[in-house]
Amino acid sequence: MTTNRMVAEPVRAWLGRLAIAILIGALAGVVAYLTARAIGSAWLLLNQQSLIDATRQALQEGVMGLANTNLRALRLAAEAQQRFIAELSGWIGLGAFLLAASVAFVRLELQSSK
Repeated sequence: MTTNRMVAEPVRAWLGRLAIAILIGALAGVVAYLTARAIGSAWLLLNQQSLIDATRQALQEGVMGLANTNLRALRLAAEAQQRFIAELSGWIGLGAFLLAASVAFVRLELQSSK
């Protein structure tokens, strides 16, 4: 019985440090993901002025305004850029998660060995 307790204590402490590192990594990943999405959305808004202008023109001029613009092509291009931003944000969030979790785990291990 005492041997199992002696082995279980370090394993339990190691699992605790691992859980803390994963939690820190998850928080960093979520913050990085949300930041990347916000920056990407602002960039998309600034670069899609032609879509905004075409939509405004179509709303002001009615059916004749729709004939003068290619609103569908502009919308499809904006959706493609939005999908790219979403995918890139996911990769950035995952990278931040892995980096933060690794650094936190190494730091916790170094502190526990002192």
